[in-house]
Amino acid sequence: MKKEKKNRSRFLLVAAASGLVFLLLMGIFGEWGMLDLYHLRQEKAVIIAANGKINAENQVLARKIDRLKNDRQYVENIVRRELGVVKESELIIQIPPTGQSQKRRSQARAQ
Repeated sequence: MKKEKKNRSRFLLVAAASGLVFLLLMGIFGEWGMLDLYHLRQEKAVIIAANGKINAENQVLARKIDRLKNDRQYVENIVRRELGVVKESELIIQIPPTGQSQKRRSQARAQ
């Protein structure tokens, strides 16, 4: 009977130790373990950094929208630069780059 009790308590001790080891391993490597928590924190830091960049970009865009709505000079500069629009009183003089002007002269002389 003593041997049976001793075997039973040894079995319970081994079972309890095995259970604790299992819980410890699950706490470290399991789905909600510390390793998973570490990866989630890294991912959170990356998302926060990306969010900061997007917020900064949104502020720049909001300023541009405000200027487009309220600043006629800004709109005029954009129209002139991107669409090539000129005022009626302005005169446009186009000077070709040096390589092209020499090429045109030699072609004109050849004709």
